[in-house]
Amino acid sequence: MKKILNLLLIGAVAVGFSACKKYLDINTNTNNATTATPALVLPQAIVGSASIVQSLNAAYYFPGGFAANIYGVGGYGAGVTYAYTAGSFVTGFSSSYDNALDYQYVIDNTSGTPSLAYSTAIARIMKAFVFSKIVDQYNDVPYSEALKGNALLTPKYDKAEDIYKDLISQLTSTINAITAAQAGTVANTVVASADPLFKGDMNLWKKFANTLKLRMLVKMAGVPAQASYATTEFAALNTTIGFLTTDALVNPGYVKAINSQGVSQQNPNYGSLAFGTDNTRSQGQAIPTRWIMSFYNGLKLSDPGRGAVIYRGYPSTAVNQLGEENTTSSQVPPSGSTSWFTGVDANTPGLGVAKGPSQGQPLILAAESNFLQAEAYTRGYLTGNAKNAFMAGITASFNYLYQNQSNVVDASKNVNADVATYLTANTASRLVNFDLALTTDQKIEAIITQKYIALNVIHSDEAFNEFKRTTYPAIVNGSQDPLLTFASKQSVSTRPDKLIGRVLYPQSEYNLNPTNVPSVTLFGSRIFWDLN
Repeated sequence: MKKILNLLLIGAVAVGFSACKKYLDINTNTNNATTATPALVLPQAIVGSASIVQSLNAAYYFPGGFAANIYGVGGYGAGVTYAYTAGSFVTGFSSSYDNALDYQYVIDNTSGTPSLAYSTAIARIMKAFVFSKIVDQYNDVPYSEALKGNALLTPKYDKAEDIYKDLISQLTSTINAITAAQAGTVANTVVASADPLFKGDMNLWKKFANTLKLRMLVKMAGVPAQASYATTEFAALNTTIGFLTTDALVNPGYVKAINSQGVSQQNPNYGSLAFGTDNTRSQGQAIPTRWIMSFYNGLKLSDPGRGAVIYRGYPSTAVNQLGEENTTSSQVPPSGSTSWFTGVDANTPGLGVAKGPSQGQPLILAAESNFLQAEAYTRGYLTGNAKNAFMAGITASFNYLYQNQSNVVDASKNVNADVATYLTANTASRLVNFDLALTTDQKIEAIITQKYIALNVIHSDEAFNEFKRTTYPAIVNGSQDPLLTFASKQSVSTRPDKLIGRVLYPQSEYNLNPTNVPSVTLFGSRIFWDLN
């Protein structure tokens, strides 16, 4: 008899995120000014955002097409059927609002002090980042009446597109406020230790905000009712600030240890895909899908460079199709390790995605920034060279994966040489060689497919969002061929693609805010930018 699934992280995440605990050892009542100051709250809030980002990533290992069940294990439930309920993904909603409340606390307690303008700006940018993630999961959500605590327990739900517009407005004004503070006479600094993302570099914060604006505008521009707004905002976008050219990595000093509150202090992505602080492997009951591996092993594309640093045992890494239980005993993770760890052992870090316990946690990759620019140039939203941005995205992906946990490209790796090899190995594919993509649709397919590859088990949720928005990488609806679709063989979805349309609001919203929470369905409802 198959043993019941009890260790797989994705199962735990599907029931409820667990990464919302505070990494830093401070008082958790951030609304009590006598026990928590903005200077303490802001860095722990940024680290909290990093944990939530990883929780969303892990939640989409299965539905996003990146991981599958293994031989000899049952009880995966909704992980393979997609029969998610209002009890699934519940903490992702509450943890995000808790995180946003931390930023609101900082804003409320710093905005009247000119010398704290940078702290205010960082909190405003991160609040916008968090709400953009909430909208991308749930569509209409509480926003204008949210974060008021006991003063308003049943906030109204604002339209998703209206929230996006206000977030973009907030980001624009915040970028301007940073620029004004930089040119002002009042001394403004954020010490590196208080900024676990950019170490007080406010020019990078402006690029981060601009990149977040670009992400939202690209999504809005494809919606006919929002196209005019997006066109106006693209024309006003301050491109002289630029976009991220380096990875936005949160790192408060991750270390392989447990703090005084019993919370892991190591990087959450490493903890999810490699080992716990006690060296127990994290993914003992999941392996990559045949679908995702086909972008590395030559069945769709040949990519030995990235494949070898992401997957242990590549190219012979065990794979499966989600929902396939007629498997062989060889379809299990490597003994004593996981499919996504390529270091020597639990005490010897490697490269790839799960590098080591001290690696930084990505919020936005430079690769994604470049692919967003490539799409904006291709569609005519902005003026620029789409091919150059496309190639910069591929190069940035190689660069991130070839770095060790100290953000240094390993001495054995040559990014530019391996990118050149990648182009040569896939010389006939328009998904790699941009010149072969002749139409706008073909170019967008190449851009989004490469973004999907770059976000593999790093930002699986955003990869799935982009699939829903664009239908790329292309699948064959209704197929059960693991090279033609990543839909589970046990899917109960009523959609033609057999996937989910969105996640449901948590049951707590129906219980506590029933007059305001919208009625949605798992397979029939969509996020506003999803027209497919």
